[in-house]
Amino acid sequence: MYIDICINVISQTDFGLFADDTKFLGEASASSQIQNDLDALTEKLEEWQLSSNIAKCSVVHLGRQNPMYSYKMKGIDLTKSTCEKDLGVILSLDLKPEKHIGLVVRKASNTLWLLTHSLRHLDIHSKISAYTSYVRPQLEYATVIWSPYLKKDIDRIERVQKRFVKGLEGFRNLPYDEALKKAHSP
Repeated sequence: MYIDICINVISQTDFGLFADDTKFLGEASASSQIQNDLDALTEKLEEWQLSSNIAKCSVVHLGRQNPMYSYKMKGIDLTKSTCEKDLGVILSLDLKPEKHIGLVVRKASNTLWLLTHSLRHLDIHSKISAYTSYVRPQLEYATVIWSPYLKKDIDRIERVQKRFVKGLEGFRNLPYDEALKKAHSP
């Protein structure tokens, strides 16, 4: 029902929908159109007695020449944000993946620490299977969007894998490339 309301009410602005999440997309020059569609959506939601959490709404202004207009819902200014998490990916104003990579590396490192301490009595193949199942997906999720291109970012991600491989029994003294090949061979 919510999607039908959005499709029928938002007429001047491009938008994206995912579950109960709506993204308005538009150029700064179309700020009055965006505001009109926000007003129309708010009005229609109230008519259908559906609530919108204005505290969770925010505006991200992209581009150096963006005049950063203020947008309102129910007369309340929407919060301006410098970065937003969208479907698990952090997007910043400069569109650089640095903040997202920091979060991903932290989460993967925490998971790796937990696995290392919880599964220390298991054989190497079980540890590799656990790493592949629980840590790598965190490092690889949505890489199409935030693909690291700076050496420092690639190294931060690679350090998680190096820590895992070097922590395996019998792998500590091997050169990293050799240890990596040995860890991924059957």
